[in-house]
Amino acid sequence: MTAKVNKSWERTRDEVHSPAGVEDLKTRVKSGLVRFYTGIAESMWRYEFADERFDLMRQMSRDTVPEKFLFRNGECCWFIDPSSDTVHCLPYVMDKRGINMYGYPSSWSPVPVGWDASNLSSMPSAMVRIHDMVLNEENSVIMRNDLFGGNDSDFTDAMVNELVDNTLTLNQLQLLAKAPFVFNVTEDNLLSAKNFFLALCENKPVIFTNALGDKVNPTVENTNFKVDPALFEIFDRFECMLLTYYGFPCVPITKRAQQTVSEVQSNDSKLYARRQEKLRQREQACERISKVLGASISVVSVVDELSQKAQEDAEGEEHEEEEE
Repeated sequence: MTAKVNKSWERTRDEVHSPAGVEDLKTRVKSGLVRFYTGIAESMWRYEFADERFDLMRQMSRDTVPEKFLFRNGECCWFIDPSSDTVHCLPYVMDKRGINMYGYPSSWSPVPVGWDASNLSSMPSAMVRIHDMVLNEENSVIMRNDLFGGNDSDFTDAMVNELVDNTLTLNQLQLLAKAPFVFNVTEDNLLSAKNFFLALCENKPVIFTNALGDKVNPTVENTNFKVDPALFEIFDRFECMLLTYYGFPCVPITKRAQQTVSEVQSNDSKLYARRQEKLRQREQACERISKVLGASISVVSVVDELSQKAQEDAEGEEHEEEEE
């Protein structure tokens, strides 16, 4: 007979399949998806620094700013540290002096990463000095992620939660599809039926029975449980919603072959407009950085750059075919 597991059959199927394991799966899936989509969002723009005063910032941040702060905070400020004459980019907080007549802050202060106002004695002196700076339009530049200065992290988190829920739903349905059994049992083989069920729930590939005893194997009937393929389409559509929000080209797999030329053009125009909105905010900030801080910096849309290269390669291949 199968090995007995005391009291195990008194648990529900979900409990046998492991709530701890489900939580661990949820954490790992969400962590991986957040890293994946955050990486896409933060890699859509490339900054080119033509001034050595950016070198310290780049070395300290490992080239993760300003997109790191724009993604999480929606805005960041560029300024010069007078003690070292280097350019820095950090999040900021609005100064208590308030906002101007158009609703924008009139002054602000940079916030170094890891700043802890409740434990100032442990903060390095350089961080305290930076945090105490009072900045404004004349000595710094605010860069916005989009027209509204909104972050991308909140929407990313919401969409990733939907993707995780979809993944866990598929996981649970796959478990159900593996062993949808109905047992016809008597008092004589009830314990064997329970142990048989436990072995299936615990994904044991081999089930040992007592061949010499009474009929210990219960009658098994398959319920033909099927996983709806539409669940896979739901994941694809949520992903495309997120990538479209970034301005990254994406069309659900199930719609790609069905799209008309006008639909493709409409979708491309929408994505292009979104990228141009975000690109323009960065370009305007770069122009002001050159004017206000006297430091040369430019930004490039990596997506448009890659699209242009792909188009040039395709045209080159067509030209070569025509020559042949």
